[in-house]
Amino acid sequence: MRIVVVDEHPVVRAGVKALLEGRLDGASVSDAESVDAALEDSGDAPEVIVIDPWRPGVDVGSTVSGLRRRSDAPIVVFTSDGGARLLSQALDAGVKGYVRKDSPAEDLVRAIEAAFVGEFYVDPGLSSSLMLDDSERNLSVRQREILQMLADGMQTEAVARQLGLSTETVRTHTKRILAKLEASTRTEAVAIGLRHGLID
Repeated sequence: MRIVVVDEHPVVRAGVKALLEGRLDGASVSDAESVDAALEDSGDAPEVIVIDPWRPGVDVGSTVSGLRRRSDAPIVVFTSDGGARLLSQALDAGVKGYVRKDSPAEDLVRAIEAAFVGEFYVDPGLSSSLMLDDSERNLSVRQREILQMLADGMQTEAVARQLGLSTETVRTHTKRILAKLEASTRTEAVAIGLRHGLID
């Protein structure tokens, strides 16, 4: 796994680099003080980007969106700001992970591992800070039940058998779940459900 750590503070970069090299076997970790410096490196393209995009007066959503246009690597935000506004902006812009700098080291490692395989990870301490509106929260009991089964790794046919439903009915429920959560895939719907406490 090739990781680049982007942070304006040299001590933070050095600490995170040492942490990741010690926790992620075989990982290649580089660091840079800016996005430009990180992406202009002549080495191989990063497979995960860890960045603190927060600056006074800077729109985090625009910063992350701009980075995504320049790199296909999943982005993990690692910042001292744990506010709901910044979290919401970052998630809307398409980051795969969000971890505060005062969180346990394991949270950052988990976020990077999840991002590397295309999954989401949000600092558990922040899960309650981003609230869904009424339309997103309004999953029926049956829809939450199906979403929980999907989170447990069950396929459509297995869900249908266990609930005594037809596979077409389960697919219809799944489509409605995705629409309500504004998710494009089942994996993303599960991630949203977990993040907002809709499922366990």
